[in-house]
Amino acid sequence: MAKSKNHTGHNQIYKNHRNGIKKTRRPRKMSMQGMNCRFVRNQAFAKRGMQKLTAEEKAEQLTAQKEAQKKVDEKRKAERQGWESDDLTSGRDQ
Repeated sequence: MAKSKNHTGHNQIYKNHRNGIKKTRRPRKMSMQGMNCRFVRNQAFAKRGMQKLTAEEKAEQLTAQKEAQKKVDEKRKAERQGWESDDLTSGRDQ
């Protein structure tokens, strides 16, 4: 006995294009599902705390944040320079 046909894609492209193939809508808020629950909880409390700040306190926090970012950038730059000097002394670039 001959095998019967299991599947065909006939007419499916036509049917899909009748209404047009549309791009999916991007969500307004990123999903928190699968994120570290402790981080998500802390983030929510931090957002609520930021709403209560005065303009002066916000300015103070912004300056503190920029100083902290400068420290991190300097640290990264120092680490990169250390790696580059290691590459030069080991003879990898030759």
